[in-house]
Amino acid sequence: MRDFITCLEFLTRVRFSKRTDWSDEDFSRSVPYFPLVGLVIGLLLAGVNYGLFYIDTPLFLRVTLLLLAEIIITGGLMYDGFMDTADGVFSARSRERMLEIMKDSHVGSNAVLAIIILLLLKIAAYLEINGAALTWVLLAMSVATRTFMVVFIVNFPYARKEGIGHMFTKYAKPAYTYIAFALCGLIIWACGVQYLVVAAVCFTLTLVIAHYLKAQLGGLTGDTYGALTECGNVIYLLTAVFLLR
Repeated sequence: MRDFITCLEFLTRVRFSKRTDWSDEDFSRSVPYFPLVGLVIGLLLAGVNYGLFYIDTPLFLRVTLLLLAEIIITGGLMYDGFMDTADGVFSARSRERMLEIMKDSHVGSNAVLAIIILLLLKIAAYLEINGAALTWVLLAMSVATRTFMVVFIVNFPYARKEGIGHMFTKYAKPAYTYIAFALCGLIIWACGVQYLVVAAVCFTLTLVIAHYLKAQLGGLTGDTYGALTECGNVIYLLTAVFLLR
C-alpha cells in the first residue's frame, strides 16, 4: 500500500500523507502500480463526465470542464513534460542542447503551439464521442496510458545521469512490465473488449513515438514520460473516435 500511495501522490494531487522525502527505492517500487493510479484518475474523470452528462450539461461546457477536472486531478504534470519535450525536440539543435532546453523553466513557442494542438485534438475527440461511451473511454484510456509508462521506464535507457524520472528507472525490474500489463488487461477487459483493441493500437503508435524520442535524445527522460502519456491520451481518443463509431 505504501508503494501505491507513493505513486498516487506523485502522479496526482491526491494526498494521503505529508511525506516530502522519497528514496530512489520508493519510486522504483511504485512503478508496477501505475495502472492502478490510472484507474483512480480514470474513475475520477469518468465520474465527472457521467455526472455532467446526467444533468444534461451543454456539450462544449462539459468538454471544457473535463479538461479542467483533468488538470486539477493530475496537477498538469504530464502537460508540463509534454511542453518541455516539444520545446527541446522541435528546436532542431544538438542532442545535448535539446536536453538543456527541456530543463529550462521558460516556455518557448514550440511548447505553446504543441499544447494548443494537443488541447484542440482532445476537445475535438471529446465532442465526437457519445457522452455515455466517453465515460468508459476515459477510464480505459487513463489505465492504458499510465501502463505504457511502465514500459518506457523499465525498457528504455534514461537520457540523463540524474533527474526525477531516473529515480523511477534506477531500481525498476523487468517483472514490473508483466505485472502492469496484467493489471491493465484485466481492468480494460472489464470495461469492454473493444477498449482493449483501442489500447493495442494506441500502444503501437505510442511506442513508435518513444523510439523516435530515444533516437533524438539518446534515451527518455521524466519530461518525455509526460509527453508520451499525453500523446497516448490523444491517440487513444482519436482511435476510439474511428473504431468505436
